[in-house]
Amino acid sequence: MKFTKQEWYTPAEVAIHNTASDCWVSLNGKVLDMTSWLEEQFRLCHCKKSCSCQVKSWYCGDDCVEYCPCFKRGFVYCDGKRLAMTIVAYAGKDLSHWFEGDEWVRYTHPIVGSTTTYHLHGHPARQGVVPSTRWRPISKPWWLDESRVVGKVTARTRPIRITNSLTGSTITLEVCSEETIYQIMMRYLPHNSHMMSYTWRYLGKPLRLNKTLAANGIPDERDLFSEVGLPENIHIPAIMLYYDDDLTVDPPENFFRTRDKDELCICKEGECKEHMDVCVEW
Repeated sequence: MKFTKQEWYTPAEVAIHNTASDCWVSLNGKVLDMTSWLEEQFRLCHCKKSCSCQVKSWYCGDDCVEYCPCFKRGFVYCDGKRLAMTIVAYAGKDLSHWFEGDEWVRYTHPIVGSTTTYHLHGHPARQGVVPSTRWRPISKPWWLDESRVVGKVTARTRPIRITNSLTGSTITLEVCSEETIYQIMMRYLPHNSHMMSYTWRYLGKPLRLNKTLAANGIPDERDLFSEVGLPENIHIPAIMLYYDDDLTVDPPENFFRTRDKDELCICKEGECKEHMDVCVEW
């Protein structure tokens, strides 16, 4: 079995990363890991400091503490960290409504009359509203930093039942509608470490592991149930697992499935070079 990094995430999987030490957010279909960015923001403070010494001099005592003026004004956190605190408040949630495409939502300032970014929950960088020669483009903003992307968030989740015909056990999983059968197998792996010892079928037909549930003819009928007033979970499609009488844990090293058929072809080294148009690796 080739274990791959998870590509698709459900909103529930993003929501559990909701602390400052483990912060994920979803933005325009992508899942961003903001943990390292928050750690960097909390270390920075651009405010002018004042010391706690009663007598101001060139030299401070060992017990001197630098105070940020934001605390004196009654803020519980530094004003320079306002956006970071807002990200923590939205940890595990979706931020797409902050943006229009890859840019912040813009509005016309009621006093200045210039078009500026609408930072409802804090500014992403220090930049004045009035046009100024000090304006500078933001280099590599956090919302466009591809190094923070850990995956993609699904447009819609769907339930699926997986029934083991050998043991009679049934597991119901919430999966992403964009995930292939192979990716769903990775979700099922904690429940059965010998998945390759089984044939995966739906209504008696073998499933193509590189196709999604819909592409394999497994419909999502929840909208139809809602239209006629039935509960969405009144029927959940079930994938049947049939035991193949072996204890295979991993497939052969060179294991291929044909593009157009459900037949398997095990290619030895060098044999598949002439038939790569019909054989694709799992």
